[in-house]
Amino acid sequence: MNTFFSTIRSFPVWLAVGLTSLTFALSSCDSSSPSNIEQWPLNDACELHQSACQTQHEKQNITIDIRPKPIRVARTLTVRVKLDNIYASKVELDISGLNMYMGYNRVTLFPLPGQPGFYEGKSMLAFCTNDRMDWQLTVIATQEDGEVIQAPFLLVTHNR
Repeated sequence: MNTFFSTIRSFPVWLAVGLTSLTFALSSCDSSSPSNIEQWPLNDACELHQSACQTQHEKQNITIDIRPKPIRVARTLTVRVKLDNIYASKVELDISGLNMYMGYNRVTLFPLPGQPGFYEGKSMLAFCTNDRMDWQLTVIATQEDGEVIQAPFLLVTHNR
């Protein structure tokens, strides 16, 4: 019986310890987006199957080119990005399905030696059973000061 009363008396202490721990753990969770991300508008007016596509904001430009053309799913693709007036410490390409979740697909693009502002890497579009697949290809340029530019492009593929 003494054990029961000592447990009841120590309950507020354990409750306080638990709530303090929970508060501390949750305080590090922040669901808001970092303020250092600049999201450019989606470029849906360009046809990546035909040529390179460019988007711009103020005096900055991002150009993306994907080969071979036409762009097909489940084949190795060479992705080349050119940055103008953007000095990036890291460049990535994020590929996401718009009309169906296709999993995480992000690759790092590497600087081309002797070609300032050019980055290149390999990627692949996942195979999909839908006849038409809408993709968002987002160039992510992390600048040396920590600022991040996200420039999305639209790509449509057909399963033929």
